[in-house]
Amino acid sequence: MVIAGSCATAIGLGISRFDFGAVGRFMIDEAWISTTGMGDLAGLNLGAYLLGSLHHSQIRNRKVVLRMMMLALLLLPLSFWLEAFESIFLWQAVARICAGFAAGHLISGIPAIALAGLHSRHRRRGSGLVLAGGGIGALLGAFAIGLFAHHSAMIAWVVLALLSMALALPVLWLLSKSIQSQSASGQSQSAESSTDLSAIKPGNRWRVVVLVVGGGLLVGAGQVPISLYAPIVVAQKFGEASSLSSDSLALLGLGSTVGALTAAFLPRRWPTSLMLPLVSCIGLLASLLFFFSNEASIILLATFLIGVWMWMTATLTYDRLGEFLPSAEAHRRVWAVMVSLAGCGYACFSFSFAHLASTNLNLVLLIGIGVLVVQLSMELLQRLASSKGPSY
Repeated sequence: MVIAGSCATAIGLGISRFDFGAVGRFMIDEAWISTTGMGDLAGLNLGAYLLGSLHHSQIRNRKVVLRMMMLALLLLPLSFWLEAFESIFLWQAVARICAGFAAGHLISGIPAIALAGLHSRHRRRGSGLVLAGGGIGALLGAFAIGLFAHHSAMIAWVVLALLSMALALPVLWLLSKSIQSQSASGQSQSAESSTDLSAIKPGNRWRVVVLVVGGGLLVGAGQVPISLYAPIVVAQKFGEASSLSSDSLALLGLGSTVGALTAAFLPRRWPTSLMLPLVSCIGLLASLLFFFSNEASIILLATFLIGVWMWMTATLTYDRLGEFLPSAEAHRRVWAVMVSLAGCGYACFSFSFAHLASTNLNLVLLIGIGVLVVQLSMELLQRLASSKGPSY
């Protein structure tokens, strides 16, 4: 079930969102779209992703959740096939919107389904393995495109469509099994939720939720300076033709995978509430290294570390929410809200500082450091909000 969940994340994040940059370059080269058009398509996809995750957070009926997840799973490969055979911008826009909306549902709902019935002491490991699929999917997609596409946008989309169909098979099994279980029992199977609700005073519980989810919002914003502008910074510092630009993106994906897997195998006796601020220090260190260093190796290390920070934070946040939310249903819905807010943070930072980045990129990087300082502060506050000691 965990492997199936990882496959779902690989499709919804790795292939649908992260690999679009690789295919987009081919689409520009073949005059399917302009550079501006690529940005517009990415924005439409992100907007639809936010709507999908927000819509998912509002669904209360488990049968409807499973039906929407099944629809999302079918819609994602179909959208890739649609993009392969029609270069008209309107057609591409519709396909990107469908893919984004479906991915929002898939990423919001799959952890709860993949981890159903898992004991709370295994939740961190399970969630890490599920979320690691995002980085693994991006790496698989990039490798497949490089191996088979040969600078052809159509072939690249076909490759991604076939890869997503293969990865969808375990997810289809998982969703079918969940639907059958739901029909047979009339009740939802759910992961064991709260580990120790007594560790947090009832009055503080929702304050901690706000702090944890707010930290997720700032993760979305704080990743922008490096995840979006790393290739530009590398090109400025080391030359336009530098192969380090593509290397930096590969390292970001690798760091994401390593981060999720690292969080998955952290000793359970280490409190999640304590690990979150410690992991925030990794993100802050990465941003400082990226801003101040002129060494290629340090720049690449910082890019890798920001990926580690992003996915460790996501994994630990999912685990932390499960420690004090009163039910698995609340866990699923709050996670969906956090997914939406993280995407919203990314979009707001990107759009707000897009013009400034073209004139003073260093200032944007400095603002990013400030965002990470605030994110670290919020993680420290959620730690302090535990009144009787750490949750395990």
